[in-house]
Amino acid sequence: MPGPSSSRTNPSSRELDSLLETTTRALDSMLQIVDSIENDALEYARRAGFRGTNLEKIGLAVREIVNNAIIHGNRLDRQKKVIVRIARSTNQITITVWDQGNGFDLDSLPHPHSPEALLTGSGRGIYLARAFMDEFHVRPGPAGGTTVSLVKYVRENDCFS
Repeated sequence: MPGPSSSRTNPSSRELDSLLETTTRALDSMLQIVDSIENDALEYARRAGFRGTNLEKIGLAVREIVNNAIIHGNRLDRQKKVIVRIARSTNQITITVWDQGNGFDLDSLPHPHSPEALLTGSGRGIYLARAFMDEFHVRPGPAGGTTVSLVKYVRENDCFS
């Protein structure tokens, strides 16, 4: 089972107050879907006002978390779905990714700078997603698996750089 939620700030209810648009997609666990989900998230982020490196950070965070859901969560099992919800409000974008895997303990992952992780070709996706987004939450999925929520707040100086 997944460990407790991880975030830099407490979850906010601000999104519900000013929701402008949302989409939810249930997709087969195939790596070919990653580009489509990243593009959808980037389109929502553009409409929220994000530009430049902030778009790149959002795109990379989404790409890494969706890849993790497909590869590590659902183990590339096409019978299992990855559910992605993208929501845009006046002050944030939230991307939620749910897999149907066995879950994991966030605290058991090695730090990407640790000696055992430095020489591996993977293991940095969660670290990057946490670094690039304003909030990062991991919790058990509604019917098993893992749900990861990524939140990026709209700030005037972030949107036009």
